[in-house]
Amino acid sequence: MKLDLSLKTLPSIRIDYRRFLGTECGAHVYQRFKRALYTDNDSLIQSLNNNVLQYLPNISAETLKVCDIGGGDGRRISQILEFLHGKFGLQFTMDFVEQSSYLMHSFDPKDISSFTKIRNFEILFEDAKLPCGYDLIFLIHSIFGFESSLAVDKILSLLAPSGTIIVVSNAQDSFLAGLKKILDVGYEDTRFEITDLLKILSDRGVNNRQTSIETKWAVRKEDLAHHIDLLLEWLSLGKRADIGEDRKREIHEYICGNTVDLGQRMLFSEREIIVVAALAKK
Repeated sequence: MKLDLSLKTLPSIRIDYRRFLGTECGAHVYQRFKRALYTDNDSLIQSLNNNVLQYLPNISAETLKVCDIGGGDGRRISQILEFLHGKFGLQFTMDFVEQSSYLMHSFDPKDISSFTKIRNFEILFEDAKLPCGYDLIFLIHSIFGFESSLAVDKILSLLAPSGTIIVVSNAQDSFLAGLKKILDVGYEDTRFEITDLLKILSDRGVNNRQTSIETKWAVRKEDLAHHIDLLLEWLSLGKRADIGEDRKREIHEYICGNTVDLGQRMLFSEREIIVVAALAKK
């Protein structure tokens, strides 16, 4: 009997994303990737602090209830809360949700413990039992593994009537988005991207505004091959060694066409979208 290979089930990129990030290797690769793009000072958080956070409508409250979903090693939310505490004197209660045991154990809250009460949830967000009424919900590069619109509906249900959701993700037409499209061929689905989120918010009648930011970084040519390997190791979810020769050529052509040659260095640029959403006032 001949096997019908057309019925073979393709893998899910969303499941693979969550699975890889949940491993020590995946968490380590992600941390290296993040440092390469944003440096240890994290230029993304500086953009958030300067362009979004100081204009929040609910900073007049004395204590804010915060939820950080997919918070990684906690460095970003710590910088955010330090900024808000230093500028406005705010106190916080925070629920920190992270599925990766390795990243959760890397979270050191000592810099914010004097003004933040913290509860850790080492679990996939969809499975976490969280209370309602958050003033601020953060999703910083953490939507890609969402299975469906149900995750967004859960987030909306957790928000206080006057609360704010802040999401950061790469733009649909960004440099990294293009690389992901090349690498994700062969999966039955696609990653949950910013366009999916925006459509759901629109369908639910949720007010939101969008800000575009540009993250640029340069790599010396002698380090270029290593840097590209680092990008591909994360974006391929640990499968860089399995990339075929035809795909490698496609990636090479794509990178050459989307970077700027500065002589001794190559300039990369990534466009990101910050979405600030709030429930419609009745």
